[in-house]
Amino acid sequence: MKYLTITLTLLSILYACSYEGREYADIIFFDGVIYTSNSAQEVVDSFAVKDDKIIFVGSFEESKSYTNLNTQKISLDGKMILPGLHDVHIHLPGIVKNDLCDLDAKRYSLDELVPILQQCIQRLDLPKGEWLAVTQWQYYVGNEPSEPNPNLRAALDNVSQYHPIMLLGHDGHTSAVNSFAFSISQNSNGEVIGLNKQTLNREFSHLKKLIGVDDQGNPSGLVKEHARKIFKDHPNLWGHPTIDEEVYTSIANILASSGITSVLDPALQAYEIEKFAELASKIELSYRMHAAFYSDYDKFKDPESEKINVKKIITAIKDLQRKYNQIPNFKLNTGKIFVDGVLEGDPLANPPMLPNAASLNHYLQPVFSNPSNSDLIYVKSYVQGDSPDCNHVGKLSNEQFYKLFGFHPDQCEQSKGVLEYDVDFIKEYTRELHAAGINVHSHTIGDRALRVAMDAFELAKESHGSSDGNFSITHAQLMHPDDIQRFSSIKVFIAFQYAWIEPFSDYLMTVAPFIDPIFSEDDLYDQKSYYYRNTYPARSSQLAGAILAAGSDAPVETRDPRPFLNIEKAITRKNELTGRVMNQTEAISLFDAIDAYTINGAKMLQQDKLTGSIEIGKKADFIILNQNLLDLENDNKLDDISETKVLSTWFDGKEIYLKNIK
Repeated sequence: MKYLTITLTLLSILYACSYEGREYADIIFFDGVIYTSNSAQEVVDSFAVKDDKIIFVGSFEESKSYTNLNTQKISLDGKMILPGLHDVHIHLPGIVKNDLCDLDAKRYSLDELVPILQQCIQRLDLPKGEWLAVTQWQYYVGNEPSEPNPNLRAALDNVSQYHPIMLLGHDGHTSAVNSFAFSISQNSNGEVIGLNKQTLNREFSHLKKLIGVDDQGNPSGLVKEHARKIFKDHPNLWGHPTIDEEVYTSIANILASSGITSVLDPALQAYEIEKFAELASKIELSYRMHAAFYSDYDKFKDPESEKINVKKIITAIKDLQRKYNQIPNFKLNTGKIFVDGVLEGDPLANPPMLPNAASLNHYLQPVFSNPSNSDLIYVKSYVQGDSPDCNHVGKLSNEQFYKLFGFHPDQCEQSKGVLEYDVDFIKEYTRELHAAGINVHSHTIGDRALRVAMDAFELAKESHGSSDGNFSITHAQLMHPDDIQRFSSIKVFIAFQYAWIEPFSDYLMTVAPFIDPIFSEDDLYDQKSYYYRNTYPARSSQLAGAILAAGSDAPVETRDPRPFLNIEKAITRKNELTGRVMNQTEAISLFDAIDAYTINGAKMLQQDKLTGSIEIGKKADFIILNQNLLDLENDNKLDDISETKVLSTWFDGKEIYLKNIK
């Protein structure tokens, strides 16, 4: 017995020594499917948390050495855990529903719109002369004309002739106004001159590609991009609610219920940054917020040269950084550049309004037909700009020309879209942001815009190779293959909106016919067409060296950030109702799609040493799901990924959301 006692004592000493300095977990999660998002894309069944950090990742058996009497053990019963999600392109104020007249991005014909908007005027009790701002207008589908409402302007005139009205598209790029609004539009000097056929061809001629017209050349109501600046008295071109404590709290709740623990808001103006920072200093953020500075950069023009002073913009950002970057979980570390606009045209107009995204090639000029027995608009023919018919432009009235040749004379014009700013500014601003160590976040939709952004990135990298700033592109709806190969020489993050890949034929008819000859619905899915092959080229970009991240761009299309729909569409690129697929060769894997939302997003936000994966030493930001995504993949049920619900969200080791599952 004496020897046995000595042996046990020695063993106890050795055991104690082996765990000397060992941290014991507050909580151990076990019996789960835990995707780590580490470099090896490993799956484990257990991990341990102490305070706000992860202290162990591995098997449940191994985790036992991290337990003591105070350790809580939580069985996951086979549920799946992911790192907290990173939405690196989300407009935070816009995800909160406001009290304005709100269309919720639903599809309405013009006849349906009129009484809805009239009810808004009554509900809001708007005095005559006051703006009616209508948020979340769905421009891409719907808006079908009728005899009493032949275009947007006429429909809004039928709503009210006593109020200026603006429909604010959910995309943030497109609006529609009535005659009252046109009558109070102002030139660059702030003088009210009104927008009409005459002033559109004179004072506002530089905006012609951004303003829709009818067959007589009168403004039809549609106004895009920076052309909306002519409505200087409009109270809210974004349509977002005022950032107050209620909105601030609602944003946090929406993110937590979606499993989102880190974000980049890609376009906040100085006063919005100040408001978020003020609230974050009083009410602790329950997510890691990164802000991208955006402004109407024309406000930084030097009066004499009329040139935008980039140095002043950088100074403004630096001043805000010094003021607010010490607030916990709040960072202003990015500058936003809109390189171009959007790729949707207007097939319902005569002449059809062309897309305004910057294109390498001239947009095609389709002549559309809308058969009464079809829900889908079709292309009858295409106008050739160099055809003999176009020699008659200006020699005949619009009516005579149309009657003789079957298309509007304006369709003889050619366009490659519009850059939001000139190339020199884009390059200079990109270079100076990078020189200051500020990340660059560039909006590109058209293939020419992406090329301009890449040119600017390369120039900035050559000029300031030691900068800590990085480069990211958002949207990237269309890329030329030559530019994809450039990702091998410069590190670029791409924040795709993967849900937008899902093919809807009615939407595609607003885009593809302006790029490829499209005469039938099947043509939209022709694997040889330029748009089909080069839209949202996720896999090709990844193989070339781009780092795939993910952004919802909410409230575009919907206020719901819907991360699991985005993950599903990144993998399937499919519309399950029709079975149509948009270029399956550009699909990415399940793990790569999750990584886009986790570790890659963390890298883009320069916090991958802090979070983005379930690894020892990192913050305990993670989510528990109601279904195992790996089982869905194994059972060939990828279309069910979008049905995934977040059961629980943890931030800094604390549970900040628990789903009510009554």
